[in-house]
Amino acid sequence: MKKIVVILFFTLVLIGSAFASAELTSVMKQKSAAQRNSSQQGDTMLITERYGNRIIEVDSSGTVVWEKTGLNIPTDAERLGNGNTLIAEEGNNRVIEVDSSGNIVWDYNGLNGPQDVERLEKGNTLISDTYSNRVIEVDNGSSVVWEKAGLYAPIDAERLENGNTLIVEFYIDRVIEVNSGGTIVWETSVPTPVDAERLGNGNTLITDCYDGQRVIEVDSSGNLVWEYTSSNDLFDAERLANGNTLITEFFSESRVIEVDSSGTIVWEKTGLNTPVDAERLSLQPDLSCGGRLSWTDVSPGSTVTGYFYVENIGDPTSLLDWEIESKPEWGTWTITPEEGYDLTPEHEPYVVEVSVEAPDKKNSEFTGEVKIVNSENSSDYCTIDASLSTPKNKPFDFQFNLLSWLFERFPHAFPILRQLLGL
Repeated sequence: MKKIVVILFFTLVLIGSAFASAELTSVMKQKSAAQRNSSQQGDTMLITERYGNRIIEVDSSGTVVWEKTGLNIPTDAERLGNGNTLIAEEGNNRVIEVDSSGNIVWDYNGLNGPQDVERLEKGNTLISDTYSNRVIEVDNGSSVVWEKAGLYAPIDAERLENGNTLIVEFYIDRVIEVNSGGTIVWETSVPTPVDAERLGNGNTLITDCYDGQRVIEVDSSGNLVWEYTSSNDLFDAERLANGNTLITEFFSESRVIEVDSSGTIVWEKTGLNTPVDAERLSLQPDLSCGGRLSWTDVSPGSTVTGYFYVENIGDPTSLLDWEIESKPEWGTWTITPEEGYDLTPEHEPYVVEVSVEAPDKKNSEFTGEVKIVNSENSSDYCTIDASLSTPKNKPFDFQFNLLSWLFERFPHAFPILRQLLGL
């Protein structure tokens, strides 16, 4: 009978392993080197066509998936968290917010050639009122709650995390950072600047439109640390999460390009009409995982196996790249695979196989966790609890009622006998 049970057990293990292997093979997708270096597939892009008088959203193949037409010299657009789109219209001297059907749901009029607009965290709107030589912040009721006047054609403005405002002054070739009181706390000189972005590393990305026809990254002292030069007129640049840079070439080529750190073009959208702004709209993946790795009465030095799963519960068509960041230090761990690419919400949960060689230590309990992270967003992670115990010395199997009664009656007596019996 024991022989039959053992054979049945190992048969089930082999079947389970084969199923897990097949599941892994069917779900695993390897990303090519070109895909790793270029934009993540599934993302879309919002492009402002100044003299095309429209805002378009294109997918990774360049196909238009949404547009707002009938505009009058649009200069900037931003997709909001509620799905609406914020647009600066130079020709109509206004800023508008439109819904997905293109209907205006909010506007601010009376401007003079606005070139840039940004919706702030608390719902206010930052506007570069360029030919009025000021940057203003307005609330939902269209009241001006902050203003920096006396500027020289401020063509771009960005509210920084520290509460200061980064402003590009086109007419006097400089980029400045001002505090809430309007005092300049940092500045750098750049010929014909049209766009600036403060990067996560503290450096500043600046687009030089005409004179240098380049995008530069400067440190806090104004020293050049990176640049991309072109023979075309550039108007906007955005540093992407993958380290590449998105750039608009708005006249001769009329295209949007993505370049890597070496300046190599890895993606482009051609055939546009004077693109002056481009914004990558990332479809956000969301990492989720489940399962528990728990083994009891494991003989020291033996190997046990288990499974957990990883899945993407984020935006439809988003792509999740994940990896194992850490695992327990006890035992010898083998996790297959340790990373995965391009997992969509439509995929079945991704099954990960775990093999652990137990520590060579008796009568012990081990605990820990396996940490899985979103490769492109380290704050998006999950953990799988893990525990393993090795057995005590096998208790002596006795049937003497007298000994059982004595041990129960005198729980602290007979320590030597208890140790010999493994109790």
